[in-house]
Amino acid sequence: MLAQVTLQLQPMFKRSVTFLERDDSDLAAQVAVWGHLHEFGDMTWLPRQGKVIYRQDDRVDVSSPGDGLNDYLGFRSFPTLGLIVARVAEEHVEESNDMARCLAAGVLPASFPMQAYGFTNDGSSFTGYPVVGYQHRIQASGSCIDAKDNLLRSSCPWDPRVRSLFFYNTGFSVALSKAPALVADMQRLRDLNPRALCSLDAKMGVLIRYVGASSAYLGKTEDSVNFDFTYYRSYTQGRPRAHSDVIDELEQMALRKYGAVPQWGKNRNFAFDGAIAKYAKSGEFLKVKERYDPDGVFSSEWSDRVLGIDGSPNIVHKGCAIEGLCICSHDSHCAPEQGYYCRPGKMYAEARVCSFQPTSHRDHNDEI
Repeated sequence: MLAQVTLQLQPMFKRSVTFLERDDSDLAAQVAVWGHLHEFGDMTWLPRQGKVIYRQDDRVDVSSPGDGLNDYLGFRSFPTLGLIVARVAEEHVEESNDMARCLAAGVLPASFPMQAYGFTNDGSSFTGYPVVGYQHRIQASGSCIDAKDNLLRSSCPWDPRVRSLFFYNTGFSVALSKAPALVADMQRLRDLNPRALCSLDAKMGVLIRYVGASSAYLGKTEDSVNFDFTYYRSYTQGRPRAHSDVIDELEQMALRKYGAVPQWGKNRNFAFDGAIAKYAKSGEFLKVKERYDPDGVFSSEWSDRVLGIDGSPNIVHKGCAIEGLCICSHDSHCAPEQGYYCRPGKMYAEARVCSFQPTSHRDHNDEI
């Protein structure tokens, strides 16, 4: 079976990149316009610190001087022993108190600007902004993929052979027209207890990017904004995270109140429940899928559930909400033996999250 693909070439160009740090007081307003002001612009929001790192990234003529390179710090190879030690320290901090977690969360946001986020002006040294370089060198994101095999003396931070950093990376997109209101709600939830979001700052905050409207079957019907969350994950199944209820509330609020759609490649099960119905052309997509793969060679039980073909992506059992396999409706879906009970969100009351309850605040209802 043949398919036709059309490629479009464009003249070589360069990009000019500058990072600007500001407070987040006008973030809700800026999220509506920044993507229109800069062709490749994005934002990194540090909610606990109340700061935003704006990436001012624009196309410039190929004759512009500069041979800059993007070798993002988080996507480099590091000494394996150092990665293991860093994970041990992270686990220790996670079991500590809010003050320790928030102090640790300031390390990366302080160190990344000092190293220009991995950008260099000539491929080896950083001399100042703007960094100007060819599109393929600026779009490149890290050198870890090119690292030579050295018997694991060094490794990528995500290498499964090493008990290194371990984290959730979840993402969703919301229509640009709704993004300012969502950001304002996220800030209001943050303001209830800023320390609750130190776990996001610890992984360089919330990455905010722009996606244009598309006529593709599963494309965005209007210009949209992507929100990427990265946060700590235990190697022990069922182990709660500190303030996990706040991040879960943020995600549920985006998905339910603002109609966000999950990023297909990085999310927990609950986010995909009903997601396919949010796409106006999902029916056409499923027809094409059936036409090109009638025997389901490229399908699986997982993809059938995510696409709403057979069953639900939710997996409901004891502790399922801790792992993001479901949204809790019973205390047993959380970890009551560890003090985590199913409760409404702190601001978005329709959310159902696993919240830590001190003994004096607990009740014995096992169902909301």
